[in-house]
Amino acid sequence: MSLASSAAQRPAGKITEVFTVSAEREAAFRFVESDHIRAAEVAGAAHRATGRRCWGQSIVYVPVDGSSLSLTDHALEKGLGLVGARASAAPGLQVMTAIAVSVAGTPLGPCGQVWWARTERSPAKKHDRRPIEQKETIHWLEAMEQVRASLRHGAPTTKPWFQLDRGGDAWAVFGDACRNRDGSFVTVRSAYERRLVGTIRGRRQYLWRTLQRQEPLGSYSVVVPAGPSRKARVAVMQLQACPVTLDLVDPHRQLQRFSVSVWAVRVREVGTTPPDETPIEWLLLTTYPVRNAQDAHQVLLGYATRWRIEDFHRTWKSGACRVEDTQLRDRSHIEIWGTIMTSVAMRIQRLTHLARHESELPATAELSSQEIEATILLRKPKGVKRTDVPTIGEAVRWIADLGGYTGKSSGGPPGAVVLARGLQRIEPVALVLSDGEKL
Repeated sequence: MSLASSAAQRPAGKITEVFTVSAEREAAFRFVESDHIRAAEVAGAAHRATGRRCWGQSIVYVPVDGSSLSLTDHALEKGLGLVGARASAAPGLQVMTAIAVSVAGTPLGPCGQVWWARTERSPAKKHDRRPIEQKETIHWLEAMEQVRASLRHGAPTTKPWFQLDRGGDAWAVFGDACRNRDGSFVTVRSAYERRLVGTIRGRRQYLWRTLQRQEPLGSYSVVVPAGPSRKARVAVMQLQACPVTLDLVDPHRQLQRFSVSVWAVRVREVGTTPPDETPIEWLLLTTYPVRNAQDAHQVLLGYATRWRIEDFHRTWKSGACRVEDTQLRDRSHIEIWGTIMTSVAMRIQRLTHLARHESELPATAELSSQEIEATILLRKPKGVKRTDVPTIGEAVRWIADLGGYTGKSSGGPPGAVVLARGLQRIEPVALVLSDGEKL
């Protein structure tokens, strides 16, 4: 707990950057390099804490996604696998992470994480007849089961609603969703034109074509920000939905077919797409019952929280935490350190979200009294005494100021990087204040 607390106050990719006192640095190295510590044990404690934070909520959204860490291993002796394109594979590790997000959109913490090394390339999908245990699809299921376990421990009445991108569009995921009768839901962005059960006039039916024939449930407008290949606009989105029964094949049981009944929700931009762009379009498959337009909107709102995990990956890998910078020399040690930094990255994401969307909460909702006092002492906000309790919005802004935030000229509200720099500045002062209280 002390190690994780220090990392949260001074986020960085290397242990030597987090711990500047030699005794603390040595203790941190001994912890992550211990033969008696496992990353799964460290992660389990964090996941159970997230479960407790979910207490009292009927549903939490759970974005799940995989990513890869590119790591340095010139001597090829760390036990890493391969990441990147086939022609230019580099050493690294694969990670599947699940995070909990409240219905209001607040990040709650990590609740599932699976690490593995990709030692060989997978065969082409249409020729892949390996057992599910040998496929990377298994890691989606493992992470989802960890989530269920953390909620059973900390919030047994809270149901997870998993949000998966196109990588989760797999027969095993749908089979798992049907087997689990625990009240959880799963939404997957469709990646394939899947075959449906039944025919019409002797013709086979397929997913996308079936949705295209449905009468629209309605439409709505959404502000689309400018992107590298996208013009800013107010897009008009048309909504369609219907129940479907997928005709799936289990390749490991003599190509045995089985069916899964889900709801399909399609949203497509109509009439507002610039001439040189492709219309925005999603097709989502979900176990959440969709009986009207309101239900369909609920599915879309849930899937929109999946971008929270993209934010997490940026903060964890290349932003505030820079976990790929680690110079640890063994895969198991890297996994322990990366697991600790997962919680640190999620804390930063939570701080930024609360400051933007729940700014009137007291700062004590997320910051220690020592961190608040240190921020006031260093930032010296006018008319504020060191014993005052500001709002979380005020405190995060002051921490960002200490990290170099310049307001509107920075391009938006405070982000993870300036917050990390600000936390690094207040950490020594907070430590002194904490030691003074102990004395």
